[in-house]
Amino acid sequence: MSIRKVIFDLIQNSTLVLILSVLFGLALPGPAEATEAWVTPALMVMMAFSLTEFNLSGNIKSSGDLKRSFLGLFLNYGLLSGLILLLSHGLEDDALRQGFIIMAAVPPAVAVLPMTRILKGDMRLSFSGEILSYLASLLLMPLIIYLFFRQAGISPLYLLQISIVLILIPALASRLVRLLPVNPLLPINLGFFLVTYTVIGLNQGALWSDGGSVVWISFARTFAVGLAVYVLARSSGLSREHSISFTLLGSFKNLGLAAAVSLLLFGPAAGLPAAFCVIAETAFFILLSFARS
Repeated sequence: MSIRKVIFDLIQNSTLVLILSVLFGLALPGPAEATEAWVTPALMVMMAFSLTEFNLSGNIKSSGDLKRSFLGLFLNYGLLSGLILLLSHGLEDDALRQGFIIMAAVPPAVAVLPMTRILKGDMRLSFSGEILSYLASLLLMPLIIYLFFRQAGISPLYLLQISIVLILIPALASRLVRLLPVNPLLPINLGFFLVTYTVIGLNQGALWSDGGSVVWISFARTFAVGLAVYVLARSSGLSREHSISFTLLGSFKNLGLAAAVSLLLFGPAAGLPAAFCVIAETAFFILLSFARS
């Protein structure tokens, strides 16, 4: 087996990439100051390749599909975002609270689509829920951030520009990127490594002093909503496939986007909640994978 193939296989292992990004950030934080400038370009590339799975036509074919899509939107932007804001409201550290507010403003994780496939959920529901959420996020993300931080003097126009650069442009670019003979998992995982490593590296010292309050919120918001949605969906008579899709839409946020926007607006410390939530969401996905059969 060639070294090149071994490296490619390692990069395609998302869990391993996440673990390595955290370990490198803790052990070698120095280069994070240099990689900070690459976070936004890396996120744009990562988003473009992530959105290649989006099929912009043919996913919503009935009123039932539309209702389920709006329910997915509500679970993410209503239930999950609301819980994030509620749990983080009492944080004394302004930067950490700002990071959680940014997280509440971003759309669902694009990883919901491959996770739905792995967990044998309803792909059509996840597709339509994601598309509706990302279309809504072009207005909801800048609106939520502006409502909470308008006193800080952040321009609504600047927030709209961020939405266009980090969501709309990658979405449009994904229509061309999907034609390239490249395994999208490679640039996605490399981008996630750079973003996570940078956030961890820049906050290495704060992890030990400020990490406790962030850890419990990260795990509580992920597991509480996720398990509640799954149990309620199953007890309401929904199929396992629909329950899985609703659970993923209701418990996963685009944490790469949250970290990048936090860095842009408030600095490194505000990206710390996104880094911890990456670990919490990975743990929750592993829990769901045990129950997929």
